[in-house]
Amino acid sequence: MEHDGGAAPQQTMRARFERDGSLTVLVRAVTDLGLKRQNNEDSYGCWLPDDPDELDRRGLLLAVADGMGGSKGGEVASRITIETLLHDYRQTAGTDVADNLRAALTSANGLVYREGLAHPDLAGMGTTCTAAVLRGRELTVAHVGDSRAYLVRGGRARQLTHDHSLVEQMVRNRQITAEQARTDPRRNVVTRSVGIDADLEVDAGRVDEPLGHGDVVVLCTDGLHGVVRDDELGDTVGGHDLRGACERLVALARERGAPDNLTVILARVEVEGEPGPPAGGAAERASRRSPTFTVLVVAGLMLLLLALGAIGMLLLRIGPQASRQGVAEDHPAARSS
Repeated sequence: MEHDGGAAPQQTMRARFERDGSLTVLVRAVTDLGLKRQNNEDSYGCWLPDDPDELDRRGLLLAVADGMGGSKGGEVASRITIETLLHDYRQTAGTDVADNLRAALTSANGLVYREGLAHPDLAGMGTTCTAAVLRGRELTVAHVGDSRAYLVRGGRARQLTHDHSLVEQMVRNRQITAEQARTDPRRNVVTRSVGIDADLEVDAGRVDEPLGHGDVVVLCTDGLHGVVRDDELGDTVGGHDLRGACERLVALARERGAPDNLTVILARVEVEGEPGPPAGGAAERASRRSPTFTVLVVAGLMLLLLALGAIGMLLLRIGPQASRQGVAEDHPAARSS
């Protein structure tokens, strides 16, 4: 399953791991032009080996790319990158998935770079690329630029990649906050991309924790994560089937102006007989994230304790006084004549 830009309907595929068929990965992918662009410079690709032995060894490959350098250049750069990544990863005989992805993206970088040099109208073109390989319960991610990979578990989205962007550097250096970075006018400036230079550094590695039933791997371009927050992504992916989640994510982006092309791939893991993680509601997650909520709860408990203490002291003072008054009234020496 490959797509090289332009509007496209949702596409779906199914991968079965483990010879007894107990582990299944369902994949749904969609791309959208957005509301402000004339061309779709995004591309995506998915490769599923037909042979069960090859599937066990190579896994399921997913990738998204967001081209840059003018409409024509961006489309060419993202298409070449996805095609080269899928081809080279298929042909690699190595067993280290991270190294194989790194090598395939390095090869794509060389092709895009040389194509830009050979054609003046494509000079300066480049693209982001984020790829993931699911090999049974094992997840490996490779990344260049500001397209992202997430793991959604129990309705909570965890970002697996770090943006190679100017504003991300500024956030890490504490020059701006993460919230300010969302609206900073420099947020589209990437510091690393495929095809811009002859050499390329690729971030690649395996996610430490194994995948489980109900987990969803998300790959998306910044046309989506730039307008849809992580908590909204987790709620949407965790609360819908894959088709409905794709439709809702595109709708959310369009409701907010969809200023860029957007592409998303969702891959959900299903394990027969295995319970999924407990689903956390939006309110529950908000309460855990919100320091204000925690402060209010602690302050309320302290006020309650103070009030109970004051009532207790008042009762202790009133009790002996009432007792002494009763004794005085009943004693003959205390009566007035």
